[in-house]
Amino acid sequence: MVYGILRDLAAQPGAQKETVAYLAEQMSGFIKKMDTVLICFPEQGSGSLSQLMEQAVLQCEAIPVVWGADHRWKSLLRLAFSSRASTVISTPLIVLGLAKLRSFYSIPLFVRNVVTSGYPCEEWMIEGIRRGFDCSTQGCLAMGITGVVAGFSCTKVQGVHLRDAEYRVEIVDKDGSSLPEGEEGEMVLSPVSAPELRYFMGENARLHTGRCTCGSTHPLLTDIHPGRTEADTDLFELGKLLQSWNSILDCRLLKGPCGLEMELVTLPGGRLPKLPTAAKRCIRVFNPETDEPLPYDPTQKIPDNRQESH
Repeated sequence: MVYGILRDLAAQPGAQKETVAYLAEQMSGFIKKMDTVLICFPEQGSGSLSQLMEQAVLQCEAIPVVWGADHRWKSLLRLAFSSRASTVISTPLIVLGLAKLRSFYSIPLFVRNVVTSGYPCEEWMIEGIRRGFDCSTQGCLAMGITGVVAGFSCTKVQGVHLRDAEYRVEIVDKDGSSLPEGEEGEMVLSPVSAPELRYFMGENARLHTGRCTCGSTHPLLTDIHPGRTEADTDLFELGKLLQSWNSILDCRLLKGPCGLEMELVTLPGGRLPKLPTAAKRCIRVFNPETDEPLPYDPTQKIPDNRQESH
């Protein structure tokens, strides 16, 4: 219920206009006039993050190129090459997979900047993206891939400055109680206009106030990563282990009724890490004619049984 209300509030015309202006302001430092920007999100409907990013790119007087209905890895790689995109805006694992394919096929791409959003972009993902493209990375804090945009990355430190005119974030412990500044806990997102709406994001972070080294006085979130339960943490750690290998293009991990279920898409000829025992395990070689990114979004797999607290 809270998720839907926040999404609907962000979808109002006035709110969308403000969000587009905010994103354009944040990206104007690295997106220049007539740059080509590739936008890669699985959902592209009205009010989605994809649509808002497209409008923001236009406000920067750049050229947006949106990943269309053909969601195969093959089409994404071809589009990145043919468009000569200098910036990619995407969920982290999709752009990380694109970097792996670029390296595997030795295809020259022209990416100088990557903006990640949709779920936390952890340090190991950032390292893989930077290494794969030799690029700079930025991050947008959003509620999934909806139009709820709550912050953008700091230009000096690894973290996100809150868009505190519109949203506030509280850091809480496992019981939902507020934690002191600087302590790690779960992020709870609320709109300034309706503070009684509290959305437990299933992601952990630390909150800092005061003037940042970049000069900003907006609150800073650092160490953002998936969180909440020990079982989920095990899956995240395994995903990190697997997807940090260039030989693994994609993976999907689930805790099924009989135990771990694992699906891996591998690139030909690469060495694989030692794999854990699994109740179900499917390992297959990448097929460019059919394979799309697997629908693995860790933040969507965390049950939010406290989101009605308001």
